[in-house]
Amino acid sequence: MDPHRFEHEDDSYEVHFERKPEGWIARIRREGDGTVHTFAFPEGPGYDPNDVRGSLIAGCEAVAGRLPRTLPTLH
Repeated sequence: MDPHRFEHEDDSYEVHFERKPEGWIARIRREGDGTVHTFAFPEGPGYDPNDVRGSLIAGCEAVAGRLPRTLPTLH
């Protein structure tokens, strides 16, 4: 499945999807700092059978607002 790019609250994200026997893996990367969060979407209810990609994208965009912010470190 092709990657998906979106913006949320002034941040840009890119999502890569990977199909596994148990479901889908989504790796959401915040482009500003390169932070990657990995989420699993197991097989079962919750997917639109006619638009699995759209269902996965909706889930990733919904979680973007809850991703922790990376704070700058002091050295």
